[in-house]
Amino acid sequence: MLKQITLLVLAALIAGCASLRFKTERRSQFTDINNRRIFVEYGTEEREESLPNGAMLKFNRKVRVTFPDGERVIFYQSLSPKGVRYRSEDKEYIFIEHGVWCQILRGNDVIYQGIYTKNQPMK
Repeated sequence: MLKQITLLVLAALIAGCASLRFKTERRSQFTDINNRRIFVEYGTEEREESLPNGAMLKFNRKVRVTFPDGERVIFYQSLSPKGVRYRSEDKEYIFIEHGVWCQILRGNDVIYQGIYTKNQPMK
């Protein structure tokens, strides 16, 4: 039991550390038709992604999205046929930004669609 609690605490600390290491370069806000807002912070982190054919791609962008309920998820840039696409580390969420529009998917379900409303001032 103690080992399970220790592992849970360690996992929480590691997840929190990823958020603490996030250096924000700019911020944006998107609003959907129901006036629900998400806040997007843009940062950089070098990483590689392998394709099924073995080719390696290098990316350097990531975003941290704050959902209307306050939940925060970090997404990493990934291969996209259009716009800019980011995936959460667990690949549960996808964030797509295309011009002034964005979309968030959880699995195959669209959970948010919004339009760019403004830049957020840097603190």
